[in-house]
Amino acid sequence: MNTPTGFKERLGAELAILEKARAERAAEELSEHGTQAAGRVFPRTAVRRGVALAGLAAAVATTVVATSGGPGAQSGPVRAVTVAQVLDAAAAGAAKGSGHEPELRQWVYTDTVVCEPACGHYTSWRRYDGAQGASVGKAFETQGRTAVLVSETDKLPKRGMVGEDPQKTWKVLSQLPTEPGELLARVSKDRFFAAGQDPSAPSDPGPDNAYGFMDEQPPAATPGARFARILNILRVAPNIPPEINAALYRALALIPGAELVDAPMKDAAGRPSLTISFDFHDRHRTREYLYLNPETYAYHGFRRDWQGESSFTESYARTATGIVDHPGQVPGGPAPDPSDIVMMTPPTMHSRPVGP
Repeated sequence: MNTPTGFKERLGAELAILEKARAERAAEELSEHGTQAAGRVFPRTAVRRGVALAGLAAAVATTVVATSGGPGAQSGPVRAVTVAQVLDAAAAGAAKGSGHEPELRQWVYTDTVVCEPACGHYTSWRRYDGAQGASVGKAFETQGRTAVLVSETDKLPKRGMVGEDPQKTWKVLSQLPTEPGELLARVSKDRFFAAGQDPSAPSDPGPDNAYGFMDEQPPAATPGARFARILNILRVAPNIPPEINAALYRALALIPGAELVDAPMKDAAGRPSLTISFDFHDRHRTREYLYLNPETYAYHGFRRDWQGESSFTESYARTATGIVDHPGQVPGGPAPDPSDIVMMTPPTMHSRPVGP
């Protein structure tokens, strides 16, 4: 397992302490509720033990109450978890993903809900070689009927950043180190992973703040900038090699400032989610959230809040994704009828006449 130095040992020690305390509390509660073999009841001791257990959990890390379910979960009582535990569980789940790289003419299917702040549901396909994209809708070419609209995308201007080209994104990600600390350092320096201006950087121009919002240059020097970059990769990368996906979650565990949200939150699709937040402590009170499935710890989506002179929230939920052979096809579903696939006519560029 690729974990930072001491991470596994620290996590194991914390779990052992918590489990021992829980076991002692359970035994005392059993005695308190009428077990005669013990012959004694310790209500005050049980209360003190419960207070001590709560204090221990708070000292270990910020905690959140999650419903039972997921790896190793027991039915019945709720359980307390830490940021480190959640991210390690997310990494373990991500490592079990398919390591198969798509073929050039296969398509990456994605179903999403985006709120900016009004919400919209979007279904899209990207051909793995980056040459074409597709969506469902109506256009002049369809004469009013709904169809799968296929467009040429290989000639569109690109900025050379993560998520633009599925094949290039896979290639660059697959070359990252799997050791979390090394991966975090590489992602922080490589402009390919830039995710916009860092709101927690100083207001004066600097290495993270000297450029426009869409033109941030490396390195990502603050914890906020690094957190934003990892979340951006998880959001925009259409498919990630599983060992790198796991290392991304473990790299998040190395960034100070992440907290578990102790109140129930829902992603843009309305799904209850286990939520990790990061406060940038900037003048806009920027905060970003990572949503995870509360049972499997799989990626659900993200959210970003600004609360400056005016408040604004954008949220994204990935509800389905997969690799298919045709545009308009969903994983496990049949290929669409050819008559339902319409090639969009590329816009015609007219040159201006030379001279007066």
